[in-house]
Amino acid sequence: MVTRNPSIYSSLVEQWHIARTLRNLQIHFDPQKCTGVYQCYEVCPVDCWTPDYENHKVIFHDQERCIACGACVLQCPEDAIELR
Repeated sequence: MVTRNPSIYSSLVEQWHIARTLRNLQIHFDPQKCTGVYQCYEVCPVDCWTPDYENHKVIFHDQERCIACGACVLQCPEDAIELR
């Protein structure tokens, strides 16, 4: 999780927003391919994933919070997540 220092946090949010806007990339998630390995949940620096243990899947939420860093894409063994 990102530090709770308000000035640092707001600066990081601003930089993430700029980087994402410049790159114009988004995460695309195919829940049908997900097998519940949960690595995307574990590596996401801004908590955009929630494990659904009952269904052995993850839930991608809060698209606006996502910084499109690609960490989840690199960790998904099922290719259920794409950055495009």
